[in-house]
Amino acid sequence: MAGKHRKEKTVRKPTKHQVTRWEKEKKLSRVITIATACIIAAVLGIIGYWLYAEQVMPYQQVAVKVNNKSFDMDYYIKMLDAYTKGQSSDMVKYYVDIVAQAIPQTTVVIEGAQSANITYSDDEVSKEIELLKLPINNVSTDMMKARVITRKYNEQQCLPQQPAAVEQAEVQAMLLETKFMADDRRQKLILGDNFSTMAAMLSIDSVTQSKKGYLGWIPMGYEDKALDTLKESILKDVIFKLDTNAISDPIYDENMEKPFGYWVIEVLDKDDTKGVHARGILFSSKDDAESVRLRLINGESWDTLAKQYSQHASKDKGGDLDWIVPGVDKSQLASILATLEKGKISTVITDNSVKTRGGYWLVQVLNKQERPLADNIKQALSEECLSAWIKGLMDNAKVENKLDQTQKDFAVAKVLKGRSQ
Repeated sequence: MAGKHRKEKTVRKPTKHQVTRWEKEKKLSRVITIATACIIAAVLGIIGYWLYAEQVMPYQQVAVKVNNKSFDMDYYIKMLDAYTKGQSSDMVKYYVDIVAQAIPQTTVVIEGAQSANITYSDDEVSKEIELLKLPINNVSTDMMKARVITRKYNEQQCLPQQPAAVEQAEVQAMLLETKFMADDRRQKLILGDNFSTMAAMLSIDSVTQSKKGYLGWIPMGYEDKALDTLKESILKDVIFKLDTNAISDPIYDENMEKPFGYWVIEVLDKDDTKGVHARGILFSSKDDAESVRLRLINGESWDTLAKQYSQHASKDKGGDLDWIVPGVDKSQLASILATLEKGKISTVITDNSVKTRGGYWLVQVLNKQERPLADNIKQALSEECLSAWIKGLMDNAKVENKLDQTQKDFAVAKVLKGRSQ
């Protein structure tokens, strides 16, 4: 028996309308895919540009140019970090200009090594980096190259210029307020009083008082460096003119400054609103103040005596202090004026808030002999020699500082951020 004939399914052909719709859907899908890809590409481009603008470009900007060699912000930031190691966060911003100057100086020293006949090895530089525990990068390498070169320049050029020994004087000194006091103390010293004890008690100069008068060995020709804070005094001009062990006559020194003075004042008028109108003369010594006060009482001119003796800015106005309001003006002078009687010349009044000049030195040279220079003086001479060499290199260099305040602030922020991580 023949099997039943199975009826095949009829596949219906899509209509023209369906085909058109499918083609439109496929086309729309392609458009959406392309648009999505474009949007993604645009977003990635924006992100990429932002990353470049924020994370790459600022570091590539030129910070400093030296002899046509450019140093970018990345280099500058690394050097700022190196220079401020161990400093507090608040101090970093104060180094931005120092580092901008350090880059040219480092560069010219490295470039100047050849003309100074200085050679060095990579091993020497590496040892310096390791010794100071610096990160291994181009900034550390340049800084340590300059360090090695300056040390060798000092050894080869600076130190050989220094004398092996010079004439030196062992000195003690004290500064006294008046010639009368200086004469009196000189006689006591001649009769056997102890110089150190007297200087510690009476010297009005803080250096000689704290050192009990002893200034040590002063080398001829290098007095300024040995005297240090007393280099502006007259001492440097008299030390080698004195005989050994003799106590000098009082030597007046108008350059010495002391933190006190003496007023003689006359109140001219008082007003509840304006305050006190007065004239005064500020003296360096009490003896002068007492003497001139008597002359004022006897009728001599305030104008003349003020111009001759006063160490106050009012001297050219005859001592006229103008109107001062006690309580508003917090100076010691204002407090003094508040206590004075109108129309009466005051007694001599000490003012510890002003600075006056003048005093009398008593000096004794204990010994004279040829001696090597002290280490601190050798160091000072080496620093001067190196500074002169570097200045000469800088004078012949072409330096362009490209940094603006925004870049400086950026550098500080990056250094501080790096330390907080």
